[in-house]
Amino acid sequence: MFVNKLSFGNMDFRRKVTMRIWVSALLVLLGAVTIGIVYFFGLFGASFSAGFYFGLGCGLIGAGVATIIKNATYLKSANKFKAAETADKDERNRFIKNRTWSLSAVIMLFVVYLAVIISGIFDIVVFCTLLAVLAVFGLVLLIVQTVLKKLY
Repeated sequence: MFVNKLSFGNMDFRRKVTMRIWVSALLVLLGAVTIGIVYFFGLFGASFSAGFYFGLGCGLIGAGVATIIKNATYLKSANKFKAAETADKDERNRFIKNRTWSLSAVIMLFVVYLAVIISGIFDIVVFCTLLAVLAVFGLVLLIVQTVLKKLY
């Protein structure tokens, strides 16, 4: 019901591209906030985590800017817009995208399960963390399946 009200499945492609630009702008903002936190707390160069968060912020900014540029070119050029719209609505591409997500989820489930088994031998904190990730993954999978069964 929620997905239908937002009409993500039937969304006009121009609206979808505009939404991607706004989400990308949010990524740029989140990246800037992440870098700002590193500088605000004076952590720059102090530890591994500071470098990690700085790199994460730069990555978010870079990905956001690249996506904004790509989607803005769709809005500026009629030919590129039409080609992107055709590719977006193509049933084969949709099938491949859906199959990719579902197979990736199953593979990640097994990879995390193997990591839980292996980490239990070496470090209990990593074991508990991965076990929590596995539990949350299973819960999300169950919720999504339940919602989709009610929708379709």
